Amino acid sequence: MRKTHLPAMPALLAVCAAIAALAMPGRAAADDDRPLQARAWAAACASCHGFGGQPPAGSPIPPLAGRPAARIASLMADFKAGRRDGTVMPQIAKGYSEAQIAAIAAWFAAARPQGD
Repeated sequence: MRKTHLPAMPALLAVCAAIAALAMPGRAAADDDRPLQARAWAAACASCHGFGGQPPAGSPIPPLAGRPAARIASLMADFKAGRRDGTVMPQIAKGYSEAQIAAIAAWFAAARPQGD
């Protein structure tokens, strides 16, 4: 098998690295993505609490949309610490950091309940 030498390869790699560095988001862009990240975390709640934190009518699961962020965060902290019983919420709450819980709570607090 014949080997070929590619003299332009280092230059090509340098150009690709420069383009990749330019494409990476800076700190300001990362800060702007926080609401999107909170929405992604909150989306995990939809299977029980409904889309946007509004469960179907007649559901025993409480709505989260429009509730005060401090109340949501407090309940999540209680589930996480084992001070509040639940079927799945204690396990779910343990999967989030305090900062993540605060972001999720803020997202639901800003969401408007259906009919408002």
